[in-house]
Amino acid sequence: MNSKIKILAIISLFVNTCLFTQQSRLDQLGGLSYSIIDIDSQIDPFILGGNPAWLVNSQQNQRLDITPVFKNSNGDYHRYYESGDVFNYSVNFIGIKPLGKNGTFRGLATYQYDLHKDRNKILTLNPYSGDAFFFTDTTSGDYKYSGPTFEFMHSLEIFDNLYLGASVNYKILDGLKKVYTYAETLYRNVSGNLGLAYKISDNLVLGANYKIIDEQERIVATDVNNRTVQTFLYRGEIYNIELRGTSQSYKLKKFGNSVAFQTQYKPFDNFTIGLNANYLLHNSKSLFPFSSIIEVEDGYTSQENTEIVIVAKWLQSNNLTFGFVGGYNDNNSWTKNSKHNLTIWDINISNVYGGIGATYTNVENDFLIGTEYELHSIAADSNKYIDDKYSQINGISHFAKLGIEKSINDIFKIRVGYNFIFQEHDFIFGGDNVTTHFITLGGNAKISEALEIESRIEYSSTNLSANELHKNNFGIYTTFRFYKF
Repeated sequence: MNSKIKILAIISLFVNTCLFTQQSRLDQLGGLSYSIIDIDSQIDPFILGGNPAWLVNSQQNQRLDITPVFKNSNGDYHRYYESGDVFNYSVNFIGIKPLGKNGTFRGLATYQYDLHKDRNKILTLNPYSGDAFFFTDTTSGDYKYSGPTFEFMHSLEIFDNLYLGASVNYKILDGLKKVYTYAETLYRNVSGNLGLAYKISDNLVLGANYKIIDEQERIVATDVNNRTVQTFLYRGEIYNIELRGTSQSYKLKKFGNSVAFQTQYKPFDNFTIGLNANYLLHNSKSLFPFSSIIEVEDGYTSQENTEIVIVAKWLQSNNLTFGFVGGYNDNNSWTKNSKHNLTIWDINISNVYGGIGATYTNVENDFLIGTEYELHSIAADSNKYIDDKYSQINGISHFAKLGIEKSINDIFKIRVGYNFIFQEHDFIFGGDNVTTHFITLGGNAKISEALEIESRIEYSSTNLSANELHKNNFGIYTTFRFYKF
């Protein structure tokens, strides 16, 4: 659809905690997190803040997870430059290996293949990442991306109760548009994460980590029949400059760094509270070649993000667990035309939220039911000077989760998850009064002491009450988990 976006939502450019863990059980339970006891929902610097220093204490059992994934998103509720039919295929490997006194090693490898069918004109991988610049051609067509991602992480105790950890992540993708202008993309993302953690006592841990990220995307459009290539660089949503030639190239360079601080505190038995505070500064540059060795900056975007999250978990008994989460996120972004030093977009968005949850396990420990509810209050202020568009929007969003787990016997478990989401305003896709239903069905099979298989099917449906626009998401995940390798 030609979606009229009131506010361009700013998506976090740094990975959150879900990327540091596999979470297959939690995902099968509808995404339950802070109210459930699980190795991937612990309140610690690694899980809560992605601090690699605490890996050695957080993940103490070796395992190798191999997960093939298929996902599809389709429907007419999407943004102007997005495809209404996207296919994602990937194979993911995550291995954790304790090394005794030498710490703990974690490795990740992924290969992905993405197909964006009939994508409208846009030639960049992530057009809605906060920039006010859009590089397009004149056609709609299929765009495919493929490539690997690798990550290596190591954590160890360097002195008594003092832990050091570091990780390096490298991702590269090749892209190709299958119709005129036959644009080719080379995307590269390199990041590093360095962390420290100090265990003051059995009840208190402090941690901090610094992350740096460098991205580059190069696009070259050359017609196979040696005809003139016609492309456009949009500054904002309306105004553009036309570019013609036998070949056109465009480059995006992005650089960011963040500092985070974590605490884990146990004021009394069976109660844990954690805090993660993160500050991110990120910029991107839109570049064109002036000569074979010189590039000219056409646009510049700066993003500043502050996030604070507090999570608490209370084990009321062996059968009942309560959880709480609260947080604040503030993002400021502005874009300028570099040649004239003229600000063309200025966008601010903030989110204050809180949530509660509880999980019950029966005495026989063969049945679990959990639920979580979150309330988000979001406010956005958008000044798109070049487009002569100004708006202020406030909205409340409700998130409800339900997860059920049942042991059939010593080998099989089944799990069901359900989410209900209602948004007064969808700050990503622009709709009002948006309802989403999400359901997941999965299970676990313990084949032996060394092998488990976990599989799930996900389906979600998003609808707008004011019209017939909709979006459906479908996914199949199967994890083969080896405890000896």
